[in-house]
Amino acid sequence: MYPTLSVTIGSYVRMKEQGTIGQVVRMDKNNHVLVSIKNFILHLPMQAIEAVENPLTTAQQFPTVRNTSFPSKSNGGADTLDLHGLTTEQALFALDKFIDKALLLGHNPLKIIHGQGKGILRNAVR
Repeated sequence: MYPTLSVTIGSYVRMKEQGTIGQVVRMDKNNHVLVSIKNFILHLPMQAIEAVENPLTTAQQFPTVRNTSFPSKSNGGADTLDLHGLTTEQALFALDKFIDKALLLGHNPLKIIHGQGKGILRNAVR
C-alpha cells in the first residue's frame, strides 16, 4: 500500500479522467484548485485530481534557472530571462515556467536572452 499524498500548493497532481499531470498554483475554500498544466491554468474541483510524486525523475530533472529577474513594475524595467548555457530542452522548460510566472504576476513586457551562435535556441524560443 502506497502512502496517500496530500494536495497542497506546489504539489503535483494528476487529472483522474485524462492522466495529465500539472502543478497546483492556488487552492480556494470551495474545494477547487488552480492547476498549471503546460501552457494552461485550469480551475478544477478537488474530486477531479489526485496527488502524485514529482513526475521528473533524477535523470530528467531540469536545473533551477536562477538568471531570471522580476523587478517591481514601478521601476519600468523589462522582466528578463537569460537562457545562455542551457540545452534546448532546458531552455524551453525554463521559458515555459518564466512565462507562466510572468502571466500570474501581471508582468509585461518580457525580455528573453537566447544568445547568438547557430540560432538553435533562438529558433526554439520563437
